[in-house]
Amino acid sequence: MATSSSLVKLLKKQIRTQGFNYQQIAAALDLSESAVKRMFSTGNMSLRRVDAICEVLGLDMSDLLGLMEQDRERVDELSETDEQKLVDDPRLLLVAYCMVNHWTFADILKRWNLSEAEVVLCLAELDRMKMLELLPGNRVKTLVSNNFKWQPHGPIERFFRSQVQQEFLGGEFSVEGDLHLVKNGDISRTAKMRLRERLKIVGDLFDDITVEERRIPADERHGTTMVLAIRQWQYAAFRQFERT
Repeated sequence: MATSSSLVKLLKKQIRTQGFNYQQIAAALDLSESAVKRMFSTGNMSLRRVDAICEVLGLDMSDLLGLMEQDRERVDELSETDEQKLVDDPRLLLVAYCMVNHWTFADILKRWNLSEAEVVLCLAELDRMKMLELLPGNRVKTLVSNNFKWQPHGPIERFFRSQVQQEFLGGEFSVEGDLHLVKNGDISRTAKMRLRERLKIVGDLFDDITVEERRIPADERHGTTMVLAIRQWQYAAFRQFERT
């Protein structure tokens, strides 16, 4: 029986939160570590497997369903209208970025040249968008889920492609830990799909790490972007030599 992606995400979150790793889960299920990673990346998991993982985590199905219900109260995405409001207002976009990354009100004022009134106005607008709940004393309860994503081909993605992507890829990758890696070659569709699945696993790892790093003070973290992309493509200058 195939489980929903939200259930798989929740199990991954519980594994991470409780300090387990895939190797330990694999040992408990009498599977190879690669088989467990593949099971989580594809989302294909039988109820028997879910029960076995829950047993390792000290949970039962009612616990899991309760946690899923809590997650349902959180926002997975914004409307295109709200995304466009973020794109149109750099201050609002900045504060939204900070909220998604669990900054406090004080963190924002310390790092960015914004007044308290400006930040409060932005938080009020994000409250209206259901990205957060603005509490007394300018405290904030973030309501975006760990599965939060931007609208496919929506305002944020278009903004990234038209402005942010060029700035990001055109810069120097010179800070310690930076990496710019480009690979080209002729491969089959099957091989491309294999690579695609590996890249998705790396993307999930990035999400997991950003959640773990929330425990670290905001001034010890640094804005970091990772772009993973693969597509069938040919350099335009080569096309003039193609046989018709």
